Amino acid sequence: MGKKFISEFKTNDKIDSFFQLRKKNLKLTKKDTPYLELTLADKTGTIEGRVWIGAEDMNSSADTGDIVRVKGTVDKFREENQIKIDLMKKAEEGDFDRSDMVRVAENISEVKEKIKIYLEQIEDPWIKKLAGIFWGDAKLVEKFSHGVGGKSWHNAYVGGLMEHTYEVMCIVDKMCGLYPEADRSLAVFGAFIHDIGKVFELDADKMEYTVLGGLIGHIGIGHKMLVEKISEIENFPPDISMKLEHIILSHHGEYEQQSPVLPKTLEATIVYQVDELVSQANAVKEIIASQSCEGRVWSNFVVIKNRKYYLEGSSPKTEPECADTKEDVSGEEKSGEEFIF
Repeated sequence: MGKKFISEFKTNDKIDSFFQLRKKNLKLTKKDTPYLELTLADKTGTIEGRVWIGAEDMNSSADTGDIVRVKGTVDKFREENQIKIDLMKKAEEGDFDRSDMVRVAENISEVKEKIKIYLEQIEDPWIKKLAGIFWGDAKLVEKFSHGVGGKSWHNAYVGGLMEHTYEVMCIVDKMCGLYPEADRSLAVFGAFIHDIGKVFELDADKMEYTVLGGLIGHIGIGHKMLVEKISEIENFPPDISMKLEHIILSHHGEYEQQSPVLPKTLEATIVYQVDELVSQANAVKEIIASQSCEGRVWSNFVVIKNRKYYLEGSSPKTEPECADTKEDVSGEEKSGEEFIF
């Protein structure tokens, strides 16, 4: 069976293909008849699905994160494609190509190298040594390289975590140039670690929260990771440790956004505001990219932001651009893998 991708769907298409099951919700109609709401995904996007007959059986046939085989018909609902599903069941390994299921950032190796350069340029010797310990953890860097930035709202694809982290580091670095009162080493490294807990909060294969992620969350996980890495450095200055811990713990900015504390330093304020800017901009970019078609003027209503987004005339770029990192002041050419401290 040839894979037909979500981005290719047209109204009235007959579908018999494989998808990743992202969400499911068993509900009742006004007549108390069960039906199933689904979100299905492949590497080209997501689509809603509805099961009107046999909803309870199909609900129990697969869990979120599973790859499922779906048969149905593409309908139009509120200007958006939706699948009316006749059959859904968990797929068998070997029946599908996993690379078709999950979107992967195309520039992972390039972004990884740029992050490494930013870390090499840290001037404070203690933070530079700490950066080396993080980057020297090969298993952690591998998980970080393939981590997802979120489950659905922003950078929700493999490599999205690293892409998001680089963009935050890039803009934080520029902000420190505008505000020389800020400690660049603290701020840039804080930008690097602010979401590091997401490597264990989200399962990048299933695009689902881990048990640890659901119970602790990436802020708590990241804070623990930072404290553990700092403990490997003898006589690490307590004031630097405290300020870095504060950046992680405050980077959501508001108590209502599950931030344990509010940003109370210049560096933490910069990291929080840049993180918010980058994550929101990426989310809106994805909305524009997925919904700018067929002459539409407005996006679907986005519940999380309580608005629609203007689409007309939008021409999104496929890859984000950011200023190059600073030139190596030593003038020496660095190899792709060597990390110098």
